[in-house]
Amino acid sequence: MLLTKFTEKIKRVYFFRRTLWNMSIKQFKAKYAGSVLGIFWVAINPFLLMLAISFVFVAVLKTEGKDFSLFVLSGIIPWMFFSGALSEATPSLLAQKNILHQFSLPKEIIPLSVVLSYSLNFIISWLIIFPLFFFRNPASLAMFFLFPLIFILTCIFVCGLSLLFSVTNVIFHDLEHLIGTLLMFWFWVTPIFYSEEMIPLGLRWVLQVNPVSAFVSFYRDIIFYCKIPELSTFLAAAAWACFSLLAGVLVSIRLEPKALKNI
Repeated sequence: MLLTKFTEKIKRVYFFRRTLWNMSIKQFKAKYAGSVLGIFWVAINPFLLMLAISFVFVAVLKTEGKDFSLFVLSGIIPWMFFSGALSEATPSLLAQKNILHQFSLPKEIIPLSVVLSYSLNFIISWLIIFPLFFFRNPASLAMFFLFPLIFILTCIFVCGLSLLFSVTNVIFHDLEHLIGTLLMFWFWVTPIFYSEEMIPLGLRWVLQVNPVSAFVSFYRDIIFYCKIPELSTFLAAAAWACFSLLAGVLVSIRLEPKALKNI
């Protein structure tokens, strides 16, 4: 029964794929409408955050490490895709409920359009910033063939969480206010400005239960270290992506009757 509903959900979203794409493009353009720097903000924001973190850990705390700024940048960009999409998708159903009232659309289109919009940001930011990694080590270009694979897995993972959080927020409005604090905590326990080797052995289990760690490690391996990630890293990212999508769709199915009454 659940499998049938799961398949129907996927098919219905696919049927409205043009609407999904158009909504995503509209949101993407709206982000930079009237901005002087426009699309370059997708690279400026992670770059400024990288500089701030580098200042604290290199200039103030005297952290040692070659090319520390690029090390941080390789983790910040995927993190900003994840955190930005999730924070905006969580309240999206309530924020855009008028669309659901006016048109006969699957409610999943709303949070998914947010994720797709941020995925465009994500791709463009890499295209702008990647030359920094290429000039540091041209071998990074040879590893770029793995980028589409991890990008697809990342999108699946973020889509699943966005569905889960957005539907849950319709019933439990507190989630919308909690998401900022949750993401802040999540940021510090994700190896963005520190490596896995820096974590004591007794605490490395935190990385295993933190799904974002696998994705950050994958991007860092191919972009910064210029190497093929270990099989365990790929399997972890794939498993978290599948689990996230499954959980998101099943929770959406489960809570849909109650959620629709609140929209």
